[in-house]
Amino acid sequence: MEKTKSNVFIYDKFEVFFKHTDYYGYVHPYNFFEWTSYVREAFFSQMCGNFRSVLDSPIKMMTAKIHAELRGNSRFGDSIEARFTTSRIKKVSLDVTIRFFNKRLERIVCETNHTLVFVDSATQKFTNIPGEIRDAVVKYEELT
Repeated sequence: MEKTKSNVFIYDKFEVFFKHTDYYGYVHPYNFFEWTSYVREAFFSQMCGNFRSVLDSPIKMMTAKIHAELRGNSRFGDSIEARFTTSRIKKVSLDVTIRFFNKRLERIVCETNHTLVFVDSATQKFTNIPGEIRDAVVKYEELT
């Protein structure tokens, strides 16, 4: 089934430096995992109206699982644009997909998928996605 167009949060501040590359000169896969966290944090900082108060509350966001699929190689000097969307928004969890678009190659070179869960640190139990976060992520949910 083909997906219809949905809102996409764009984070375009990645430039490949030598420190990001492996022995062969290509971006090491680890960097996409690290960049995934940068994109997620940028999204919530910019799109969640009261994110600081969420951080100060007992509700904590945790990554339950993460997966990356490499689709191409990037090298020194490449500019990478990250495209953030959400899916499977449930009561206590949601999935985040970040597609890394290499501007030189004009294609997606990696896709990361991770599931976020929310836990109340006071009770040590799963809890509902905070309203401020839910309001932000539903606008970027992939439509089918």
